[in-house]
Amino acid sequence: MTVFAALQLCSTSDVAQNNATIEGLVRDAVRQGARVVSLPEAANILLKDQMAYPRLCLPEAEDTTLALCVSLAAELGIWLHTGSLLVRTEDGKRVWNRAHVISPEGRIIACYDKLHTFDVALGGAGDFIESRAVSPGEKGAVICDAAGHALGLSICYDLRFPYLFRALATAGAEVMMIPASFSPITGPLHWEVLLKARAIETGSYVVAAAQCGTRDGVATFGQSRIISPMGEVLASAGDAPCVILADIDAETVASTRRRLPVLSQTREIGEVSYAS
Repeated sequence: MTVFAALQLCSTSDVAQNNATIEGLVRDAVRQGARVVSLPEAANILLKDQMAYPRLCLPEAEDTTLALCVSLAAELGIWLHTGSLLVRTEDGKRVWNRAHVISPEGRIIACYDKLHTFDVALGGAGDFIESRAVSPGEKGAVICDAAGHALGLSICYDLRFPYLFRALATAGAEVMMIPASFSPITGPLHWEVLLKARAIETGSYVVAAAQCGTRDGVATFGQSRIISPMGEVLASAGDAPCVILADIDAETVASTRRRLPVLSQTREIGEVSYAS
């Protein structure tokens, strides 16, 4: 049994202030017994003008939030999942939306770049084309071990693509990390439903740390969740920055998958016929 924590943040354009908030909440989570701590998407900086990210974000090696997370993981002896940080691409034209998993020794053991960029048309809410500023991931799906659990990495809009989570679960992932900066337009209808679906269909825990509140004209949905392999909400947040925690047990994953062996029962569909 391992205590996982999801931190709910209201990150702004002020990276130093964001870092101070992150440090305070990480320390609070550890005081409450957390061994694995997750931040939300865009933990280091969140801007209204996404085209400003390449100018304002730093390369990964210079990012102060990543440096803080490495230091905290080593000092506190915890596993720290950065949720995602926005870091400048090598050519400086866009940014990576990148997750890191850091060991208790302060070593980055895994990185994952968001595969599916948030390129949508929400009618009256307008279009949002994340790929203008964010380069989609090129290295595919990622699993890593942390505190005796296999973590499947994803970021926000990835949530809508079940084949990613099936691939992660089939490859051995037991806990799906789904940090987010979810839209308040779709959040009330889709957020918890999709989180529960990803948990249930893969027999996995879901740890979903989220951005909340409104800052500089940017609104985010909040409502961080930790969900069991059977779809039970184990911990939930509201609309303010906070820490939520839950126990995660690898045997619960194994027993759920034995009882509902959908991963092993998958059949190839082949060509779809249109009956007339």
